[in-house]
Amino acid sequence: MNKIYFSQDPVGFYIEGVSAVPSNAIEVSADIYNEFAGVAWPDGKVLGADDSGYPTWIDAPPPSHDELIAQAEAEKQRLIDETNVWINGQQWPSKLALGRLSEDEKAQFNEWLDYLDAVSAVDTSTAPDIEWPTPPEQPAS
Repeated sequence: MNKIYFSQDPVGFYIEGVSAVPSNAIEVSADIYNEFAGVAWPDGKVLGADDSGYPTWIDAPPPSHDELIAQAEAEKQRLIDETNVWINGQQWPSKLALGRLSEDEKAQFNEWLDYLDAVSAVDTSTAPDIEWPTPPEQPAS
């Protein structure tokens, strides 16, 4: 069996003959390798090294500002997509175009359009300090 190595920089396991082994890597047993390879990472943890250079779970670093902005952009797009699906599911745009939208439906449609505008206007560069708009109540179908 090929020898297994662990490196703390770059962090990872390396198998002799399969991958290039960094010069700072230390040999580890198959048991140690199996503790970390192919398992779900504990929440809030990443693979790192202890003071002896052996693998251990360490606290994940907090997300960078750019990562927080990317998460906020994804949330913003999710809310926009969900809102569009909701609006189209009510058939309000088609009913409006055909003059078949009731006054009650028109009022609800406008509330949802206002919400969509508010979500679209969210400045994600202020992440994580974002106050997301509250969606209107969904009428019972």
